[in-house]
Amino acid sequence: MNALNIKKEDFYHEFTLRNAGFISEQEQAVLRNSVILVAGCGSTGGSAIELLVRSGAENLILIDNGTYDLNNSNRQNMTLDDVGSFKPEVFKLRCNAINPFAKIEVCNIGITPDNVEDYVNRADIVIDAVDVTGRSGLEMKFLLHQVCHQYHKAVICGYDMAATQYIPIFDYREKSLALFDNQISTEMVATMEPLKVCTFLVPVTEIPEAMFEELERSQQGKDYTSQLGIAANLFGTITTGLVIDMLNNRPVKKEYTVDVWKVIRGEYEDEEKLIGYRESIEKWKSEKDDIQDDEFLKRSIKHYDIPLIPSLRSDFSSKEYILSETSSLISLGIPNKEIHPSIAKQLLRYAFVHYAKVGFINQDQASKELLHSESLDNLSADDVHIIVLEKLTGKLMAYSTLKAPIDTDIEFSQSDRALYSVEKAFGKTLYSNVDPLFKYKVEQVREIGRVVKSNESNPVVSGKVGLMLLSSYRALITNPENNILAMVGDGETNVTLSNLDLYGFNPTVIANSEVCIPKDHIYSSRYDDRSVSPFWFEINNIDMQKVSNVESVLSLQDEEFLSAYKSLKNDYKKSSITPLLISETES
Repeated sequence: MNALNIKKEDFYHEFTLRNAGFISEQEQAVLRNSVILVAGCGSTGGSAIELLVRSGAENLILIDNGTYDLNNSNRQNMTLDDVGSFKPEVFKLRCNAINPFAKIEVCNIGITPDNVEDYVNRADIVIDAVDVTGRSGLEMKFLLHQVCHQYHKAVICGYDMAATQYIPIFDYREKSLALFDNQISTEMVATMEPLKVCTFLVPVTEIPEAMFEELERSQQGKDYTSQLGIAANLFGTITTGLVIDMLNNRPVKKEYTVDVWKVIRGEYEDEEKLIGYRESIEKWKSEKDDIQDDEFLKRSIKHYDIPLIPSLRSDFSSKEYILSETSSLISLGIPNKEIHPSIAKQLLRYAFVHYAKVGFINQDQASKELLHSESLDNLSADDVHIIVLEKLTGKLMAYSTLKAPIDTDIEFSQSDRALYSVEKAFGKTLYSNVDPLFKYKVEQVREIGRVVKSNESNPVVSGKVGLMLLSSYRALITNPENNILAMVGDGETNVTLSNLDLYGFNPTVIANSEVCIPKDHIYSSRYDDRSVSPFWFEINNIDMQKVSNVESVLSLQDEEFLSAYKSLKNDYKKSSITPLLISETES
């Protein structure tokens, strides 16, 4: 019989015929139509994939960043021909050889901060088989659960230990369930040895004697963890049954443990020895680790690609949102309350990655909190996202925010008003001697935030993106409807301040200001040994002739643009004591 000549429905009926009676038609349909995310396709996760497909699953997302090694052969679903191949790719071929109609999506870079939300959001159930023997895997496992917790997705985990398989279930569909059921925290993941963190995830009573001995060998310097196929394959069998039941809303237990050797050999372990091992584990768990790991941010941005967000251009195409436009670029001003949280998160991640690359992020604080981006809580509903996009692709080229008013109907001169971010960095008395601001209400004095742009090798594109960001700010802050009469902020002398001055904003720098931002603040590194200064300017002091001169350059093309742009910069340098640099490290 040639299966490829059979219609899809006829194929599926015949393919699952022997399930009938044990799996109902309704259960089979649910399994068939559900999206199953398998994070980690090695010994545990890999044991479930083929069995799920043979049981009738037709929509799988397979994620793993590993390739097969020869030493995987003892327990993983591979052949010698697969050595060196990415695990998800091998499984895609195998699964489609079993069911050519199965939709198998693969990802060969593993779970990352930039793909996890999309994958989890599309999944109906998640199988977590992420390798946690290294710090990177542990961090991504934690991130996976954070997002599953956020989207209320059930997670099945697996730990194979000698001949024992331990399977805990975190059913985050139950909204009261805490992340990891409060077993571990971000700080534990950041500061503890990965194997020690596992001892908080796996009850000491479920660890077999042979695994304690393996942990001892690891403590003595063994650089790999032994695993057996007889344990790994248990995960596939049990998990496939759990997936069928959980997708069909049958109640399941919170954890399962099967010890193959105990089933075969009975009570084979030395109870006195076990008590001693368990006591040593509990003692180890209480000992303080001193992990020195400064690679967290590098891991966080390793696979980062600048996002394409064409939906922004189509969804916000009306004139009220368009701030500036050229033949190839468009800038938009969108209130945060009107933008989808997933898009806002992409924008904050874009800024965060940029700041991390140029050293503005506090490495220790980011690591301790496992931060891959700013929290959406740091945005106000009335913050305005300023977004420069490439028209053709929707590629994000630059981003900033015009911060919302921090208070309404309160005088700027009031000593008990809320503080601007720049005042939190330089002290609440920062503007106490700036009399021109005292005539305004707080809501009329706004703040610049998060100014970043993409690295572009094309000088025309790079120059135009920088100018469009400035043009967008000019359009927003001079719009009478926004009732903005003055601006405050801080920036590097030869970047932000020079750019504002070139454009005609005429910022006034508050010289000799001392930084007082707390050392544990996520952006404290931005002020370390850098020429960052606070500034202010009034809208009615903007030099509109300068603005007009700069904005007229935007309509020029290629060499004509470069020539005019260079002339602008040269004229600025001659008239200013500060150097001009429209840079890829704007802050």
